[in-house]
This record gives sequence, structure tokens and C-alpha cells, in this order.
Amino acid sequence: MNDELQDVIPTDIAATTTRRRGVLLKTVFVALGVVFVSLAILAVILAQVQLTYAGRIFAPNVTSVPSADVAIVLGASILPDGTPSDALRDRLDTGLDLYRNGTVDRILITGDDGRFHVNEIASMRDHLTTADVPWEHIIVDDRGYRTYESCKRAAQVLHIETAVVVTQRFHLGRALYLCNAFGIDAIGVTADRHVYRRNTYFWARDLASSIKAWWDINIIPPDPPVKG
Repeated sequence: MNDELQDVIPTDIAATTTRRRGVLLKTVFVALGVVFVSLAILAVILAQVQLTYAGRIFAPNVTSVPSADVAIVLGASILPDGTPSDALRDRLDTGLDLYRNGTVDRILITGDDGRFHVNEIASMRDHLTTADVPWEHIIVDDRGYRTYESCKRAAQVLHIETAVVVTQRFHLGRALYLCNAFGIDAIGVTADRHVYRRNTYFWARDLASSIKAWWDINIIPPDPPVKG
């Protein structure tokens, strides 16, 4: 009797071990499949946001940029003394070049009025008026708290139909995707007048934001971060 048990028990253990290995391998393959499909979906989303309007991006040679109703200058951070950061100043100066060249008749500045983070609008407006842009040629959207709101409000509140979007290259793919999604016939001009120290970080952050931009347009529209 004992001899029979000694023969049977190892066989049962081997069968159980084999089944467990099979289940483990199946679980690993399923997990890898989910990861692969998820990465593929994310790649498609990123390509749609970043590349759909890549052919509409122009270098800051204002003579080659098609004319439009306005230059949309998107807000960015400001310095502690209230003046524009390097990135924001580059955007404003690129918008100024487009205005002075006659590519656009007006400049739309859109950003935070201070109720979300900091007052970008005051800094942007002061920069333009100091450069002798008349008040009547400056359109102010002080509730452009994010790129989504800036593009949405330009289309639905300010009724902009054609525009040159001015921002850094890392930001332009997403900005053009959003503005065109809201019905603006938008092209973009890069405002990269300097080499920015955190450019790799900015690209990485914007790629992540591109996924949210796709979600905001196609799945669930977000509420503004500041009400009223």
C-alpha cells in the first residue's frame, strides 16, 4: 500500500505543477497582450494629435506664413517681477513680427487672469503695448486657463475663423489639434527663439497632455478649472 502511494503522489504533484505553469504562462501572455494593445492605442492617439496638422506648422519666417484673422498667442509662465518668461516673450515677439509684417491684423492674447495661477494676461498686454501695438488691435481672453479653453473660447466666444497659433514647437501639435477641432482654420508658427533648458521635460509633458487633449475632444469635455 505504501509503495502505491509513493508512486501516485509524485505524479499528482507534477500534474499540479504543470497546470500552474500553464496558468502562469497564460496570465503573462494576456498581460503582455494588454500592454501591447494599450501602447498601440496610445501611439495612435499621440500620432493623431501630434501629426494631423504637422504640415501646417511654419518656421518663424513671417514672409512665408499665410495670412489669417488673428495671431493667437498662448499664455505661459511669467517671472516673479511680472515680466514674461523666455518662452512667453518669444511667443509675444513672434506674434509681433506677424502683426508688423501684415500677416495678421490683430493679436489675441489668451491665458490666465490670475484666478488660476498667475496673471499672464497683464504681462502679455504690457509687452505688446510697450511695443506700440494699439489697444484696439489686441484681443484679450483672460480665461484661457489651459490650451483647451484658449482654443474653445477663441472659436465659440470670440468667433475666430482663421488664426495663426503662436507657441513653441513642442506645444504646437496639440494646440493646432485643439483649435482645428473647435472649427478654427488654424496654422502654427514656432516661437523657438532660444534653446530652453527644460526642453526635454516640456516635450514629455506635452506628449502626456496630448493624450488628455484627445480624451477631452473625443470622450468627455472637461470643465474649466475656474468657474464663472
